[in-house]
Amino acid sequence: MVQRNVVVLFFITYILLAFCQSVSAQLQQLPTPIKPDQKKDIVNARFNEEPLNLPFWEDFSSPGINPEKWINEGTTQSFTVGNAAPSLGVLLMDGVDERGRPYSNVLVEQGITDRISSRVIDLSGLSEAERNTVFLSFYWQPGGKAELPDFNDDLNLFFLDTAGNWIQVWSVSGDLDEEQFFFTPEIIQVSEDFQHENFQFRFQISGRASGPFDSWLLDYIYLNKNRNSNDLFFPDRALTQTNGRPLGKFSAVPLIELRSKSTSIWSNSSNEFNNFENRFRAMEYSIELRDKSNNTLIKSINSNTPFNPVPLANERRLFLSNDFGSIPIPEGETDLELITYISSGDGPLFQIVDGDSILFEEVNLKVNDTVRTIIPIRDFYAYDDGKVDYSAGINQRNGMLANRFETENPVFVKGISINFTNFLQANTFIDLMIWTNLNNEPVFVKEVFIPEKDSLEAFAYFELEENVRIDGSFFVGFTQFTNDFIYVGLDKTFDNGSEIFFNVSGSWQQNTIVDGSLMIRVHLSEEPLIEEQNETESSIRVYPNPVSDWLNIEGKVDDIYIFDNFGRRLELPIENVQKDCKLINFVGMQTGVYLIQVIQGEEQKSFRILVK
Repeated sequence: MVQRNVVVLFFITYILLAFCQSVSAQLQQLPTPIKPDQKKDIVNARFNEEPLNLPFWEDFSSPGINPEKWINEGTTQSFTVGNAAPSLGVLLMDGVDERGRPYSNVLVEQGITDRISSRVIDLSGLSEAERNTVFLSFYWQPGGKAELPDFNDDLNLFFLDTAGNWIQVWSVSGDLDEEQFFFTPEIIQVSEDFQHENFQFRFQISGRASGPFDSWLLDYIYLNKNRNSNDLFFPDRALTQTNGRPLGKFSAVPLIELRSKSTSIWSNSSNEFNNFENRFRAMEYSIELRDKSNNTLIKSINSNTPFNPVPLANERRLFLSNDFGSIPIPEGETDLELITYISSGDGPLFQIVDGDSILFEEVNLKVNDTVRTIIPIRDFYAYDDGKVDYSAGINQRNGMLANRFETENPVFVKGISINFTNFLQANTFIDLMIWTNLNNEPVFVKEVFIPEKDSLEAFAYFELEENVRIDGSFFVGFTQFTNDFIYVGLDKTFDNGSEIFFNVSGSWQQNTIVDGSLMIRVHLSEEPLIEEQNETESSIRVYPNPVSDWLNIEGKVDDIYIFDNFGRRLELPIENVQKDCKLINFVGMQTGVYLIQVIQGEEQKSFRILVK
């Protein structure tokens, strides 16, 4: 399900870092690693081995790559990487496999990378008149929103002959800058040499094997008889993209914020249709907002709205919904579902042969006529839609990464959710942080460990145990204590890159490098999490942080322990300057992060400080 795309961006993987020590510290877009024990038995998965029959049709609009049609070796599905895709969903081929792993750890290695083969298709038994009418058509695009292939990179098509040999029948090379903005149709005849009971076809690319480079996209693949070399028009109309967000930049908003913004937060949605037929076609579209929990209709935004003017032959057109206006506020937290669909008369695939209409009930051309989008109305703000396309991160010890949010009224932060995508980084410690102003110290810091998880799209939820009141603009993120990238999910459905901020050199920068939405969410509450208490003698102040010489510890303490970044306990000079005030001498200590453990009776508090 991963989708991988970038405009002007240097790709790098954690494997390549061992070979590229000179990489500068900055925010980077990264391929997404996969869980180490996840099995790769897709290619050899056992299905009903009965050969497929004609027609073979696939437009990748349904979730996932259908294993009953395909033997997949490294390709992934994407709903956003294509530019002007024929229909919703494309197949992405590049230099990483379906689990996000490079094929090689040698930076400049070239070779065969992704490929995908049809399952066996029985082409025996064709009549003499049909043998010259078998054609395979498809659409291709170099790069799209991912990295463009170079002149020595290739996309190839192979057919399997009767002797079991893969024969190349078509090829295209890269370095096609203009072609990245549209899909090019192709149609290839399947000659009698390949018309046997065990026929297969295969798409295969060659290029850089060390990361998500040299990308190619495929869509709308169709194999059938009774065709000719000009048969590139189809009785099909399709939606081509995900629904535009009616909540602006947000994919999810807290119910408490929706109540505050109900008159202004909803705008409209959008989509695009593509008419594959070489004739005009009157069509209508409808857009509904429903409660996902019980499928009740909340509001009909558009109901059988005719496209005006009538869509022309082969026309592609963007369209907007009506304004959403006032939307009833849910009584409690729920998920809403935004549904856009076209009424176009589509049905089963059919052909007109010798004046007769032949229906193929197994190919339903209505599958690409509907797009559904889930809109959570719960306790959190989200820019992402929950789908991991790539990852993003920084490679700087003590570097900081954050998402910016804004509230309508004063509220309390109840938790932070982050999608950490590198399974190998479980149990790595970070400091969660909340800032109201990035030029000031954070208002919340908590040391946490990245937890283990079972699925790529699972979020780690960190519940706050103190009251953090925010109002207006604020920032949520973390500090890392490693020079390795900490992998955070990046959703490419909608570009919220301007809401990402990072600090790798002592000053904050607003992201201009990575496109997409960083998968860091904030959970809010109207009420404080704990009962407010007056400050007591047990409160501790540790300052300054960062420190260059003397560290102040104010408060009543029983004991102090100091550890370096490797967990070794240190014996540093500690001076009592006055009652409930101690100084720790860090003069001459190596730059880095140190842990201060303070004992108060039966309680233990930890403070992470930076020595500069």
